[in-house]
Amino acid sequence: MMDEALKKNQFVQLQFCALLLACSLLPDFGSVISSALGLGGLSVVVIIARVVGLIGAGLACYKLYDGMNGQIPVPYLCVMGGALVLTLITLIPGTPIWLDYVAMILMFAALYMGKDSLGIVWKLESTQGAYLILLTTLVHFYYNIDAKISTAIAGLVALILFIIALGKFGHSLDANGKSGVSKLKIAAWIGIVGFAIKVLLGWIPLIGFVLGIIIGIANIVAFILEFIGYGNIARSETVGLEGQAGAGKLRTSMILVIVAFIISLIPVIGLVGGLLTIVALWFVFSGWRMILRGLES
Repeated sequence: MMDEALKKNQFVQLQFCALLLACSLLPDFGSVISSALGLGGLSVVVIIARVVGLIGAGLACYKLYDGMNGQIPVPYLCVMGGALVLTLITLIPGTPIWLDYVAMILMFAALYMGKDSLGIVWKLESTQGAYLILLTTLVHFYYNIDAKISTAIAGLVALILFIIALGKFGHSLDANGKSGVSKLKIAAWIGIVGFAIKVLLGWIPLIGFVLGIIIGIANIVAFILEFIGYGNIARSETVGLEGQAGAGKLRTSMILVIVAFIISLIPVIGLVGGLLTIVALWFVFSGWRMILRGLES
């Protein structure tokens, strides 16, 4: 039988990569029009994100199947396999856009089925919270890769779920860990309020300009709080040495996102910003996976 820690490790990779693919398949009204007119297509960064997701999910699937001696429910294998194959086909130029939606539905179904199908049981409520934080952070970050209405809405919902997940994560932590979680919650609330205000009032010319400045300052405050929060978690004994190192990687991911945002404002090298965001996502995945392992051990 497959070692339980190794199985959970591969499960987290599979779920993370599957969600990355699901985010890349979210509908975009603009792309529907472009497709009908025979224009446009996937951006280079989205293509790279799909390739990374397909490779990561494919490897995790293989290792789980091999390690569990094929003892994986057939319905789950069919749904996940079908989702991966269809997503691969969507990379071929000229494929109908409805294929993206079918692949997306199958991918979300596979995500939902994954935990029970693979028999994953977390030891602590904090571990479950860390797992949910990993997924919600991915969805929130993805907007920086592919900015559209659907990813913006998904990112806002992810922030709300992020706060709920933080409550679970902080349940078993020591004082340093709880202090870090508290700061992360405040940063998330700032993000939610700022996004809501921008959507409701940001379209008004003068008010929108003033609010843009205020929201910008608020985002800086949120960044500082989040950075300090991960620093507190890096000093938490509850997450273990591996988890502490993982919190350090999460701080690195934040710096990369800021650099990516600045670069994306420069037209000529804007593509580099998107690629840096994908690298930042790797640090998010690696960091939270290390925290998960630290908590479980």
